[in-house]
Order: sequence, then structure tokens, then C-alpha cells
Amino acid sequence: MKLNNAVFNLIANLLLQFVTAAVGLILPRLLIEAYGSNMNGMISSINQFLRYLSLVEAGLGAASIAALYKPLAAGNVLEVNAVLSASRLFYRRTGLIFAVLVVGSAIGYPFLVHGQVPLMTSSAMVLILAGSGLVEYFIIGKYRVLLMADQKSYVISLIQTIGVLLNAAVSVVLIMNGYDVLITQAAATLLFVSRVVLVKWYVRLAYKEVNYFAEPNHHALNRRWDAFIHQLNTLIVYAAPVMIITICCSLSEVSVYAVYNMVFVAVNMFVSAFSSGLMASFGHVIANGDRGSLLRQFSAYEYMYYAVLTAAYACAAIFILPFIRLYTTGIHDAVYIRPELAALFIVVGIISNVRLPHYTLIQAAGHFRETKYPSIVESIIHLAVSLVLVQWLGMIGVMLGSLCAHLYRTPELIRYTSKHILGHGTRQTTVRMMRLVVLSAIGTAPFLFLFVPDPVRVTDWLVWAFIAGASVLCIVIIGNVCFELDTARQVWKQVKQVTRKWKTRKSNGQLDHDQTS
Repeated sequence: MKLNNAVFNLIANLLLQFVTAAVGLILPRLLIEAYGSNMNGMISSINQFLRYLSLVEAGLGAASIAALYKPLAAGNVLEVNAVLSASRLFYRRTGLIFAVLVVGSAIGYPFLVHGQVPLMTSSAMVLILAGSGLVEYFIIGKYRVLLMADQKSYVISLIQTIGVLLNAAVSVVLIMNGYDVLITQAAATLLFVSRVVLVKWYVRLAYKEVNYFAEPNHHALNRRWDAFIHQLNTLIVYAAPVMIITICCSLSEVSVYAVYNMVFVAVNMFVSAFSSGLMASFGHVIANGDRGSLLRQFSAYEYMYYAVLTAAYACAAIFILPFIRLYTTGIHDAVYIRPELAALFIVVGIISNVRLPHYTLIQAAGHFRETKYPSIVESIIHLAVSLVLVQWLGMIGVMLGSLCAHLYRTPELIRYTSKHILGHGTRQTTVRMMRLVVLSAIGTAPFLFLFVPDPVRVTDWLVWAFIAGASVLCIVIIGNVCFELDTARQVWKQVKQVTRKWKTRKSNGQLDHDQTS
């Protein structure tokens, strides 16, 4: 494992998630104020429809990344080029299919929301928001898989961070100056897709031996349809709620769901940053067959990840309703304060996220075919329960569908990776999950029952967030160190090792500079 790259990936990913979360909190509020809950609901709904259209990728990205681990670890340039050439051809074909589906959606989607927003507005919005997807398939996709597989996802993260910031700046200026929603979204999308220039420039500079027009190795991507099943399941589980609410409820209900989901997407992005930056590192360790290293590194990673998950969701449980109350002040076209919805989001978020380290292993090992059937069952449970309960319980019924699906899939996935990839039992993970629940309860109880935050201004909320966050963090750190002292020492040892390498590199750079002078 390239430890420095893993750290760079983690830091860059955290930066991206922080910026994306901040922008994701700011823009919806401005959209609701300027254009209403229906328009915000429509934009959220279209984005989820476009995620479904991205199924045409059919697992191509995940299969390409998995196929590149071994030749990159072995330094086999010819095989790397063969895989990348096949990826380029598949991505181009996928882009054409996606473009056709987008045009079809622009014609059909307006009839789903007829009477809530103008037909031409909804149709044009589909075409505008699809711009980033078209660029992904025709240009960026083939570069992204190389950088992800070579443990350089930090490049993509940093460039995407720049794109998100530019997108946000332009959107805020246009909204504040009263521009039409279509102009605002079009300008923001155009700026965001311009990141393609930086991505192409970096790959051509850093990978001079890469040839995307070599003889393609289509066989290397033969697991793409198995990866597609997992991609389909992810979309059904995480994107279906918006689709079902759009069809069975209303756009104002979509807006309510989107506001709560916005908060938990921010929490999940922060938590998942600890996974996405390390997937390639595990892929290289597995490709090299170093089981001892894999067990040590995964144990330390899961330990750190669960600590972060505990702190993040404990804070979310304390502050979700006070935040929503402040966020929606002055908005009266929908009911946003719903404690039962907040509670379900927290429970669903924890159960779905505890499996993420193990799902990262499945992606790194390329075990898509071996785990596709439980993935299908999860999707069936989610759709069946959601579609039945939404008729009586509305949005709550959809959340219960998500809960039932996760209660099946999470234990099954942990069992599979423990047995077939790590080669040991599930006891360690189970104990850590139990500790997560106990520490979360200890951290949240005082602020939910004794010192209940009731901020009336953003500054009040930030003060409470600092106090409660510091309290929860102390409890999580002390609890994890006390219960797993040896693992804590191992993690601290790795942190010191990385710090020592950076200091050595810095001093060597200074020495070279002095010698040159």
C-alpha cells in the first residue's frame, strides 16, 4: 500500500466532501427562497432520474478499476493500455446511449410533474442537468478509472473541489440577482463540466506511456455486468425514495425529503471519505496476495472508520431538528419539522454505513459476481416494502422500506467479506458495532434529554455544535482507546510513520535545493 497516496486521497476526499456538503446546504435554501419548494423538489427529482439513467454505464467504472489493479501493481504498461483502450470504447458507446435516454426523459418527465411546474421548464432542466453526465461518459470516465486504480483519486477530488466552488459561486450570484432558474443551472453546469480540461492535462502530463488507442482487451472487463448489479442495487436503495415520492406524493414532499437527505448526504460524504480514498490501496494489497498486511490494515481502518461514524451520527442525532428549524425559517409552503422522519434517517444512515468498510473490500477484490444475488434481494425488499407502505404512510413508508432492506443486506455483506476475503469470523466487527451504539447513546443522551439545544440564530447553533461535538468526540476517543488499546497504538504508529515520511521528504527537498544553490 502506498501510504502517502492513501493519506493524500483521504485528505483530498475530506476536502471535497466538506466543500460539497457546505454548498449542498447553502444552495437548496437559496433555491427554495427564490423559486419555491416545488422547483427545489423538481431539481432533486431530476438529479435522481439522471442517476438512474447512469445505469447505462453497467458497472464499467468499477470493472475497469478492478481490472487495472494487477497490471498497475506489476508495472505492465501494455496490459494497462489494453484495459484503458477497452474502457474508452465502452465509455463512448455508453455516452451515446445516455444521450438518447436524456432526450427521451426530457420529453417524458414533464408529464410526471404536470401542473406543478411549467412543462417547458422541466423539460429544459433535464437537458441542462444532464450536461455533467455526458462529459463524464465521453471524456472524463476513461481518465478517472486510471487515476482511481493508481491510488491518485486525490487528483480527481481536488479538481472536482474547484468545480464545485466555481459552480456555487456562479449559482449564488445569479440567484441573488434574480436570474431565471434555467439560466442559473445552465451557467453552473457549464462551469462544472469545464473541469475536463484540468483532468486531461494532468493525465497526459503524468502518464506519458498511456495509450488509449492500443489494442483493447475486452475480456478484462468481463465482470462489468456483475458490477452493474451492484450499481443497480445502489441506485434502487439510495435513489428510489425520491422517485417513489415524486410519483406517489408531490414535489413539495420531495423537497422535504431532499432537505433532510441533504443533511445526511453531507454526513455520509464525510464518513465515506475514509473509504473511497483507500479502496485502491486495498486493491493493490489484495493483488499482491499479502493477507497479513490486509488483515492489519483493514482492522485499523475499520476501527478508525467506526469511530468517525459514531461521532458523526451522534452529532447528527443531536442537531438535525434544530438545524432544520433554522434552515427552513420563513418557509411555509411545506411542513419541514418532522421528528419521526429525522429519527428514521439516523437509524437508516447508521445501519447502511456500518457495512461500508466491507463493501470497500468487495470492490477492491472485484467480488461482484459472488455477491450479486444478495444485492438483488436487497433491492427487491426495498421496492416491495416502499411501494406498499407509501400508500398509507407516505414518505415514512419509503424510509421503512430502506430500513428493511439494510437490515437484511448489512449483516449478510459483513458475513461474506469476513469469511471469503479476510478469512476470519465476524466477532470483531460485531463488538465494534455494539460499541458504536453504546458510545452514541452515552454521547447523545445529555443533549437529547437534559441540555436540549434550542438555537434561534446560526451563531447559537454553531456554539452548541462546538460544545456537543467536543463532548461527543471525547467520549468516542476515550471509549475506543479504552476498549482497543492495541489497535489504537497501531493507528497512532501509522500516523507517526506518515508524519516521519513527510518530514524526511521535506528535509531531502530542502537539502537538494541547498546543494543546487
